[in-house]
Amino acid sequence: MILGLCGSGRKEGNTGALVEAVLQGAGSQSELIWLIDLNIGYCTGCMRCAFEGTCWQQDGMTALYRKLIDCDAIVFGSPCYYGNVSGLFKSFMDRSIALGYMGIGKEAEIAMHGRKPLAGKPAAIVSAVAGHGADSVLAIMESYVGYGEMNIVGKLGAVAGMDDVRDKKEIMGQARELGIKLRQALGK
Repeated sequence: MILGLCGSGRKEGNTGALVEAVLQGAGSQSELIWLIDLNIGYCTGCMRCAFEGTCWQQDGMTALYRKLIDCDAIVFGSPCYYGNVSGLFKSFMDRSIALGYMGIGKEAEIAMHGRKPLAGKPAAIVSAVAGHGADSVLAIMESYVGYGEMNIVGKLGAVAGMDDVRDKKEIMGQARELGIKLRQALGK
């Protein structure tokens, strides 16, 4: 199963359309999760997860941890806000620290970093932006994916102006091609 995560607050927006197109291109069983629906709290930096094996906060991340671990591949998507990922996506990244302390996956090189339960999973990253900044958003998401030792099969930064990306055949084609690459990385 391929998991799609969209960090946009607008379900009709361009980032969601890109994530959906990648999932369609992959042609496999998939699930699209909108981070806006999960009410993810902010990471407090308490590090209780390192000692208790899970985050103390019981919110939308609680079920998402298991989905991240169980999926075969992941598509990450965030719009560009001031050259950065959305606040929704940033909260998701920060709260992902608890994954390392659930006792699953390969051990990190630095013991305090716990484990890498997503290591080796194929991942694709996408960002939509009106004008500029997609490169910096992709770099931030690429850093997150790299920290988890996932395998990036590709990335797409779509400059759509104030238009609907669905009307841009070339960009949507690139998103579907990214999905095909993701499917190939899974050996399907």
